[in-house]
Amino acid sequence: MKLPMSKEHFVVYPLVSEVEDQTMLKIYDTVFSSKDPIKDVSKLYAKLKDKKFFEKFFLLLTGMKIEEELAEQFWDEIVKYHKNLTSILGRDIHITATISEYFLNIKRYLHNPSVMDLVLTEKIKDKIIQDIITGMYKGHLFEKFVTRELNRSQRHNHKFSLLMLQINGLESATISGHTSIAFQIIVNTASAINSSKRTEDDAFRFSVSKFGMILPLTDKKGALLFANRLLHKINEEVLNLSGVVFGLTLSMGIQTFPDDGNDPKTLITNVEKACYKSKILGPNQIVYQL
Repeated sequence: MKLPMSKEHFVVYPLVSEVEDQTMLKIYDTVFSSKDPIKDVSKLYAKLKDKKFFEKFFLLLTGMKIEEELAEQFWDEIVKYHKNLTSILGRDIHITATISEYFLNIKRYLHNPSVMDLVLTEKIKDKIIQDIITGMYKGHLFEKFVTRELNRSQRHNHKFSLLMLQINGLESATISGHTSIAFQIIVNTASAINSSKRTEDDAFRFSVSKFGMILPLTDKKGALLFANRLLHKINEEVLNLSGVVFGLTLSMGIQTFPDDGNDPKTLITNVEKACYKSKILGPNQIVYQL
């Protein structure tokens, strides 16, 4: 049945109040961790059999509460629209960009914004760049920000460093059914990072358990000092409280421009290698040389 579509189907809803819902957590990690989010969201829908799955999906990603039947119709249309956009552009784009384009320009619910719509427009825009749980930038923006910082550092002959942090064992805690505890560890770890960074530093969340930072005007020694303080802070304030039950540990990698690379891809690849090497060496290690 074709449903009528009008603004009466929407209300602005608090974006964070329902985030501890397990379906929403799984939707979140599927959308932002999957290489094929459309395919995997459909699989998740079939697996969970949550009668309000797509209602929660759009609530999480846009801040709009949409009745389930209409939400399912929107999802089907967005999938088709995503295929068309990909074909037209000749490249894949993230599903969040398609959703934003769909509501802003195709359905035109926000074509002539009222006060409520302006708020919603900003929320949709934020969703594309900001991680809803941690307030950090989303991981897919990391290379773009590294490129920007590299160009700036080259112009002014400055150094900057990248830091990558992995919470080892967190996925196992989630899989074993301790979703609420895992969620709290993610939030508290992000809080420790956000409270430790300077105004000019940028923080990113890549996946359930991986975070990254860009530290402008920071050489290798400065990055190592910061990493040691952060390692101690997270262990003392987060993992020693609830993480110890699951045997969670930290791994950190550091790389510095231009010492460890002269282009974004090399620096990012190397900091990922450093973080992985840290994990191999044992718990709570910081690797800064490959």
